[in-house]
Amino acid sequence: MKAYKFTVFILLLFCFTLLTACNKNQGVYPNLQGEKILVYVAFHEDEAKPLLEGFKQKTGCEYSILRFPTGEALARVMEEKKDPKADVFLGGTVDAHESMKREGIIEKYISKNASSIPERYKDKDGYWTGLYIEALSIGINKERWEAEFKSKGIKQPESFEDLLNPAFKGEIIIPDPKTSGTGYTFVSYLVQSMGKEKALEYIGKLNRNVAQVTANGFTPAQKVGIGEYLIAVNFINQQLIVKKSGFNIQSKIPKDVGWTLCAVSKIKNGPDSKAANAFIDYCLTLEAGNALKNFSMAMSTREDVSIPEGGQKLKDILSNEKYDFKKAAIDKKDMLDALEKINP
Repeated sequence: MKAYKFTVFILLLFCFTLLTACNKNQGVYPNLQGEKILVYVAFHEDEAKPLLEGFKQKTGCEYSILRFPTGEALARVMEEKKDPKADVFLGGTVDAHESMKREGIIEKYISKNASSIPERYKDKDGYWTGLYIEALSIGINKERWEAEFKSKGIKQPESFEDLLNPAFKGEIIIPDPKTSGTGYTFVSYLVQSMGKEKALEYIGKLNRNVAQVTANGFTPAQKVGIGEYLIAVNFINQQLIVKKSGFNIQSKIPKDVGWTLCAVSKIKNGPDSKAANAFIDYCLTLEAGNALKNFSMAMSTREDVSIPEGGQKLKDILSNEKYDFKKAAIDKKDMLDALEKINP
């Protein structure tokens, strides 16, 4: 009889625990059937879809995506400030989110899931939260290097200074800082590490070797992957995505290189505040962190998400505290104006 009572007690306890878990799950994922969220996406569209599909499965909420390079997405929300069309700004470098914070375009939302993310990876006032870490890297097409450059005794570039070698004229592709968060991070890093005058002088010299400037940060890795160009400058995770797709791209992360965060924030007075909150909650879960890592090959801001293969060196660069996200946002207009003068 005692054994029977004990068994019944355990079953009741199990049922109670299960019911509590279900109730908690309902709290985490509200029923949003019949609602629809619009998300402006400032990274690769295929990164956004797993997040939005996972969110839809949990809540029933339908969604629409509009994908832009970071600079274009930022310009769009600025134009719509008085009549916001989107609910969430997903992706893009954190200087863009800082700019939106300063302009009153995004609003404070502190997700309960943000507690799993270290303070250095989120806004202290709660306006944005970092999803993953992005570090600048030099990408090299290994097949072309072996076939065309190695035999000439040319040193493989390991620093940004090495990219000024005349042998690389017409072989470098970089993202446009006016439209790309990746491109602007590169410029801002140069300014913060060299000083404005030396950075502009360096960019002027680099432009002599640059064959193409792209609207977004991902295209340079793609074009180097297929061998159209020899060298790309963009984020390491963008290069790792191309490498994972089967292309022979080699990455060189310079010492003390600049890095930033890919972030998410809630657009102020967006059409569906409830869905926006719930979607940000989902983006910051372990499930979403793993989904992003599996596609983006990036280092998650969540400490319980493993580092992707080939991304171990990211740990080393995180000691570089010189890059200031807020300064990058404050200096942006001035820097872009200065760039126009040397490269109209």
